[in-house]
Amino acid sequence: MVSCTVPTGESNDSGSTEGNITLGLLAPLTGVAAADGKLMEQGAQLAVDEINAKGGIGGRKIELKALDVRDQKSDAVSAAVTQLTSNPNVAAVLTGYASTTNFEIDQLAEAGIPYLLSGNSGQTKDIIAKNPDKYPGVWSLAPSYEGYSTGVPEQLDAWNSDGTFPLRNRKAYIISSDNAYSNGIASGLVTNLKAKGWEITGPDTVPFGEVDDWTTQITKIRQVDPAVIINLDYLTANASKFLTQFRQNPTQSLVFSQYAPSVPEFTELAGKNADGVLYNLPFAPLPALSETKELTRKLTGKYNTEPSLYSFGLYEQVYLWADAVKQVGDPGKREEVGAALGKLDKQTTLGRVHFDPATHLAVAGKDGIPMTYYQIQNGTRLNIAPQEFADGKFQRPEWTK
Repeated sequence: MVSCTVPTGESNDSGSTEGNITLGLLAPLTGVAAADGKLMEQGAQLAVDEINAKGGIGGRKIELKALDVRDQKSDAVSAAVTQLTSNPNVAAVLTGYASTTNFEIDQLAEAGIPYLLSGNSGQTKDIIAKNPDKYPGVWSLAPSYEGYSTGVPEQLDAWNSDGTFPLRNRKAYIISSDNAYSNGIASGLVTNLKAKGWEITGPDTVPFGEVDDWTTQITKIRQVDPAVIINLDYLTANASKFLTQFRQNPTQSLVFSQYAPSVPEFTELAGKNADGVLYNLPFAPLPALSETKELTRKLTGKYNTEPSLYSFGLYEQVYLWADAVKQVGDPGKREEVGAALGKLDKQTTLGRVHFDPATHLAVAGKDGIPMTYYQIQNGTRLNIAPQEFADGKFQRPEWTK
């Protein structure tokens, strides 16, 4: 990873040029997504500590100010953003995800504060694409989520064709959670699976928030007997409870679980029941890279916990901001730093980061950030596709043998 020491330039009205530099972090530090928030804070703090250990930014130390957005509640997000925008020492704001709709983008753009996100890219695209010039400092490390809608159908066809997992039928059961992120992916999956000749049951939508009992959904699944189950409830506790309850009397179905298995808490909650579950990510640390192995070692060593994609994402966000400051020469010139962020082109642990000027999303694909596929095997998360990044191979889940 590259750190930088930046000379302090001339002052302007965009931010303070004295004392510590504050980086704001919006994160769910309490509530159902607190496991994510903790990992966001750890990734960002490690990068801040590294930069400070090398002299900071022009001799000024960086201070990370983490504010709790609780369960992505709009009042908590708005209060946190107001606190950051009223502080002249805040040079930029970072997040994995804050609200469910990304409404805070407008607040931070109006304040002229650079804002880096690593989630909810569909909502970011919907806001930015209408008028990109209105948001010169808002950039998403998460690429388009369209791959969530197209990737699973394509991967299933590939595994069927090469004999990795021959499909016994073309039935899919889709569970969604009642939020914009999950429902958007569900809609895309229905369209793309139907186009490939699949018979779809669902989306069977559950309320957003804590779900303890999955009996209704599992009963329906047994009636349908699908080849594939896709659970788009991304909350780790919910997803682990579903899998644990499903494994008590499973169908001969592959189980794709949205995002949740990537969080270390998932395997702690699900235990051996997690083995065999599949998930994919539109951006994630690439395990084959030496940089990823080194950063994994540093995060694990410092925090004594398994890192997740948000550990890596927030770490990289801090360094992307530092690279933009290096180009501008003054962290207080917030609007110029925000514009410089959009011109970066950098190899990271997630792949090549460069941004689409029409949407402000990181470019997806082999020339950008690739979609990757994972399976939990013996409690370990293994990247199983695409092959050039893989550190493991697909294994038929025990309950389907």
